[in-house]
Amino acid sequence: MNRAEEAAAFFRSEPGFRRLFVEMKRKYESLGRVGGVVSLASFSENEREVIAAFFGRDVSRVSLPAFEQQLERTRFACVGLIELLERYFGEPLVPKKEQRQAVEKERERFFGHLAHEHPWLEDICGQRFIQAAYEANREELAAAIRLAGAALRRLPLGSYERLPLFAQRIAGDPHAFDLSTLPGKVLLSALQATVPGEWDVTSVESVNELLQSVGLLREDILNFATCANLLAETKKGPHPVFTAAVEANSALNAPLRDVLSLIRAYPANGGIVYVVENAGVFSTLLDTHAPLVCTNGQMNLATMRLLDLLAASGAKLHYSGDFDPEGLKMADRFLERYSSAAVLWRYSVDDYFAATPSVHLPAERLAKLASVASAPLQPVKEAMAKTEKAGYQEAIIGRLLRDIKS
Repeated sequence: MNRAEEAAAFFRSEPGFRRLFVEMKRKYESLGRVGGVVSLASFSENEREVIAAFFGRDVSRVSLPAFEQQLERTRFACVGLIELLERYFGEPLVPKKEQRQAVEKERERFFGHLAHEHPWLEDICGQRFIQAAYEANREELAAAIRLAGAALRRLPLGSYERLPLFAQRIAGDPHAFDLSTLPGKVLLSALQATVPGEWDVTSVESVNELLQSVGLLREDILNFATCANLLAETKKGPHPVFTAAVEANSALNAPLRDVLSLIRAYPANGGIVYVVENAGVFSTLLDTHAPLVCTNGQMNLATMRLLDLLAASGAKLHYSGDFDPEGLKMADRFLERYSSAAVLWRYSVDDYFAATPSVHLPAERLAKLASVASAPLQPVKEAMAKTEKAGYQEAIIGRLLRDIKS
């Protein structure tokens, strides 16, 4: 046993030194040098007695340089404090700064190696969920990145494929790219970074559009467009279900699977399609035999694809929704997406007050009005901000009916 090992064994044999050595180790790691002071205020009486015996006097605190100096007066004079602490704990002492540098160097090595294989990783590796996954399990993250990379190499697809079937083909697991999984999140972020366009991964419709842009469908049956009195065509000719629904004046829930097969859609009569937010209003207006689309709140992918076709046919899309911040925001997005084809329907200040706004809007909902940017919506936005009340589409159903019938 050399002198350093002998010193470590000596101090280890007296439990009263344990706490002091732990604190001195922390001080060194924090400062990166032999410095600083350890207070003994919270030490036990036995611990203070052992330390006092080492110094030959009572002490209320211990500086690291003083301990090292006292050590030189013992038979362990040739042993420095750093060497003693390393022998005592059985591991090298590394200052916190060097520890952080080593951690960052390893992080850079990890992501650099993977980015060499998958260049898109450089654009997303700083995202919080990826950094959290790195801290939790870097092997699992590496596997997720490589799996997402394998998927990206096969995208975009030549034709549409359902996401579970794509996942089964690529990963052997139909749920591998579910958006709640790590590979699914990585794939979505990678698509956001590599597919041209402005994609908001916090928005369901934006996520669905992003996936659809590369040929992936999350859900093509339960994702449907509610409509009435519209005609449509596929490459084979008129779509018989749309035609039959018009003849019966029936509401039609057209799944995305069918909407994606359409090459054209247009109103069965006239040049206007009335787009409403709420199903109850849609059902009431159905008796007029007017061309209708119901968004059921936020537009899903099937509804947007159908409206895209209607706008392309030259139809004017008259949009009516609720008089609340969320409703105005949906109207704002509708105007932005359909521009010259879109017409606000009953969104004046007079219409707002005709809806007898009475539901109080708390500050957090009113704050949403700030993002409503379309000029035609500013008057009603200002009126709503002033009254702090919401009104609803159902209250002006009479006005909507008169517009259609006139």
